[in-house]
Amino acid sequence: MKIKTKTSLTIIFLLMFGLSASAQSGMEEFFYQSGKINVVIGVAAIVLVGLIVYLWRLDNRVTRMEKEQKGGKS
Repeated sequence: MKIKTKTSLTIIFLLMFGLSASAQSGMEEFFYQSGKINVVIGVAAIVLVGLIVYLWRLDNRVTRMEKEQKGGKS
């Protein structure tokens, strides 16, 4: 299970860094010039962290339910 998590996190981080290296669009230039890029990055980071925590908790719940189901059948 830990291997899946590490692999998933590695892929997410590689995609994030790959996308940040792409060419800037007009919207990105606007956010840089107005100084709001930090807010955009902060909100994106909060959303990603929230999704990761949600999926981690969901995985723990499913794992616990699977263990309970196996224990009941034995």
